Amino acid sequence: MYYIRMKYYIVGAGEFAKEKFCPDKDDVVIAADAGILYTGNRADFAIGDWDSLHGCPKDVETLTLPVMKDYTDTGEAVDYALKSGAREIVLFGAGGGRLDHSLANLQYLAWLAERKIEASMVCPDCTIYAMAQGGRDFFCTGKTLSVIPMRDNVTISISGVRYPLDKRVLPKDNPGLGVSNVVTEECAHIIVHEGVVLVIVNDKLCDI
Repeated sequence: MYYIRMKYYIVGAGEFAKEKFCPDKDDVVIAADAGILYTGNRADFAIGDWDSLHGCPKDVETLTLPVMKDYTDTGEAVDYALKSGAREIVLFGAGGGRLDHSLANLQYLAWLAERKIEASMVCPDCTIYAMAQGGRDFFCTGKTLSVIPMRDNVTISISGVRYPLDKRVLPKDNPGLGVSNVVTEECAHIIVHEGVVLVIVNDKLCDI
């Protein structure tokens, strides 16, 4: 079954930020394999090869995948959401645990941003947003914010922070240039002139 709603939550089996998980009734929730253990009755759909869950879940519509495949369960869930018309995808339970899965999920964020899909990953201690070309405001005064380049050629500007940047290149030989900034004004404004970045907003307030 395909859904016509536009915001999709995809829940994996990594570290789950339970207190932040509050989809609206009109949002679609897809559990990726053992992510169903977190979503409970809120899942609209479950997809996976069930190697982590050790059995197909009951009482929810499912799509069973082969164990031998080219995509992870989360990747298959992302593809399903896109084919269903998603314009925004939020990943939960997609970080922590196995590092290889976490890194792959961050790459999925960048891949989605390139395709004009609003994409983010919610973790217990931070939220990670993907940005391609364009601008965005982040209302997070007093929080630490980092910008990580995800492609070879990345040029950004940042204002409203302790260390502003004006059309600076984030080269591969210094990816740390955008790390650990502090939002000092009402919001930080980030412009991606070229490339794709991840914007990591940490939950904890710091001394401005």
